[in-house]
Amino acid sequence: MPYLPTTQAFLEQSAQLLEAYPETTRITTKYSFPTERRAQKHKREKSLAKKQSEPASESASTQPADPSTSTSTAPVACLTLKTFNPATGVCLKYRTNKLQEVSRLMTGLGKLAGGADVASLGLSGPGADVEMVDAPVVIEEVVQAGKGGKGKKKGGKGKR
Repeated sequence: MPYLPTTQAFLEQSAQLLEAYPETTRITTKYSFPTERRAQKHKREKSLAKKQSEPASESASTQPADPSTSTSTAPVACLTLKTFNPATGVCLKYRTNKLQEVSRLMTGLGKLAGGADVASLGLSGPGADVEMVDAPVVIEEVVQAGKGGKGKKKGGKGKR
């Protein structure tokens, strides 16, 4: 099953699945924080040191000499949520690495576990995403006094 694109879609569909099958539906969470083994860290530092020691033109002088101070990609923690019903085979998945989404999901899942329905979560109501419509076009007539043609154009950047 592919991952759902938004937190709102995951919470709405999970709530509907829990309403339809409250006894058999399970919600699982998995938090993963990838760690780097000592051998991998040593290999990365060795390759960074080799890149810095190579005689390059101007780029070698701009890089830091210490490999521990260089900018490297830090491991990113990830939260994976899964709502599964074994009787029907429905599996909903969502994955995120954003802290604000994690707190929103935990709050929503806490309400779902307490027996709240979709309406009480406020996901589909007026507080949810609403499609924006264009504002009506207002046509204003500009009346110029004087010559009836073009007005005098002011120059400069304004008051200094």
